Amino acid sequence: MKSVLLAILTTTILMSYTLSSAEIVPVWHTESGAGDIQDMELLKGGNQFIALAGQGPEAQIQIRNTEDGELVRFYTIPISTGSKLKITPDSTRVLMINGSFGQLRLLDEQFTILKTFNIESESIKIIFNALAIDPVRPLVYLSAYGGQYINGKYQSASKILAYNYETGEHFKDLTEFGEYEYTVINVSDDGKYFASINEGEAYLKVWDLSTMELIRDAQLFDETTSDNWCEPKDIQFSKLNNDMIYYSGRFPNKELTAKQNDGVRIYAISSNINSLNNQERSLSGKFLLFDNDERSLVYTYGTLYIYNFNEKSQEYYNIPPKNIYVGGKTIYLAKNDCFIGFAGANNCKFLYDRQTSIEINYQEEIIISPNPTTNTININLNSNGFEYIRLSIVDLLGNEVGFIEEGLMNKSSYQKEYDVSDLPPSTYFIRLEIGKEVVTKQFIKE
Repeated sequence: MKSVLLAILTTTILMSYTLSSAEIVPVWHTESGAGDIQDMELLKGGNQFIALAGQGPEAQIQIRNTEDGELVRFYTIPISTGSKLKITPDSTRVLMINGSFGQLRLLDEQFTILKTFNIESESIKIIFNALAIDPVRPLVYLSAYGGQYINGKYQSASKILAYNYETGEHFKDLTEFGEYEYTVINVSDDGKYFASINEGEAYLKVWDLSTMELIRDAQLFDETTSDNWCEPKDIQFSKLNNDMIYYSGRFPNKELTAKQNDGVRIYAISSNINSLNNQERSLSGKFLLFDNDERSLVYTYGTLYIYNFNEKSQEYYNIPPKNIYVGGKTIYLAKNDCFIGFAGANNCKFLYDRQTSIEINYQEEIIISPNPTTNTININLNSNGFEYIRLSIVDLLGNEVGFIEEGLMNKSSYQKEYDVSDLPPSTYFIRLEIGKEVVTKQFIKE
């Protein structure tokens, strides 16, 4: 994965396309006050949301208003990194996975524990890493990842299983222990299907929940390539047609370009057919569907990307504006046509202005070398004429961490060496502002 990413980043980005006037509009932002946010979900009515904030013994379950982000109440509990939650279909309880155990809690003042469940084994140390709730049956589906000793040697192992959250009892194993982790799982809104994708040599598996039988096992890796390691990022059922599954990630295939190996794909259960939309750019992060599945919002590597499936067009692609945090998760409030996201310890609310009547054409070429780098980067701009531009460096959250230059410059001969030795190792962006337009280019500081 790293070699592929570096190959993409070290190539020249040539931008010559039509942009629209679609905008991301900030509403509010706030910090959790308890540390990094692990997960969040909307509560019934959409006026409040619940979040797991912080890690360790002083972490919190928080309730906040969606209108202004203000903290309504909180309860201190120990929380592990990677903990997740889901609201039960009756909207009165919350299911959590927290390290090696799961819990069913009331949505009362103390978030009272009703049931606790885990996998008991002397040889396997299990951590739950994903959960999905059945909307019809009192079942929670869990992805469990850990290890076991086989012939005296420790081997990683993972499986998918279901618990009855009303009784706390183990209901069924959907898979046996396998080598690769099941990274993403989900249930259709009608409770008809359950789907998952594992990492590595990946398969998209679909179960018919009326029989609990596996009905699809679609191979996603290309066994003829030298690099067939797949990295799924997210999976969602269509809200309009539960026969359709949207999923994202990196799935190398020798017939596709590097760009097409990433992105949001669509799988039809009935026909067992995969498809990849002809996206101008493809990202492989988490995503959400909105506007009746017409659009997808994808967020990864500090970039926010909105794609229109009906028009097969890119509507927005950029580092989000300041105080927009979408790296961890984003949820959509349909009744208010707004979004709430989080990254790190920050929450935010924002709007998406879909206006697309204004077309702007421009062409810029940014070359960065060396990439990756340890000490300095050389920046070259190749295009014609003088323009007033501003160059800066921003991090994955969109925060400016370095100012390079600002003023009227000749882009046809612009060269600049900039010292980045003081920056911590990470992925960054060169941000080029030309009037109201912004162009970005990634680089890695090792």
